[in-house]
Amino acid sequence: MSKSKLVGKISLDEVLLKFKENNKNFKNDLERSENSERVETIESIQNDIKADRMNTELKKNKFINDIKLSLGEEVKKNPNGIEIIKKKWYQRLGSIIKNIFTRF
Repeated sequence: MSKSKLVGKISLDEVLLKFKENNKNFKNDLERSENSERVETIESIQNDIKADRMNTELKKNKFINDIKLSLGEEVKKNPNGIEIIKKKWYQRLGSIIKNIFTRF
């Protein structure tokens, strides 16, 4: 090829060098973005776990308070004593049979 045709064109070595540099930059950018995504994902999962624990604790406390309040009303209605409810013989027999068959 004549020199007039090569004016403004770059050699194959320069193309390969630019490709290697761009490829290296692309890999570094990709690794940085993956690392930042992993950190955000782990932090979000940890925050979700904390939120679930707090919600569970709040619901548990609310449930316990509801039970206490409802038991307080029952005691107010019947302050003289606690009534023990005994199961009838056939209910006890049914629960014994149920326990035997559910063990196996």
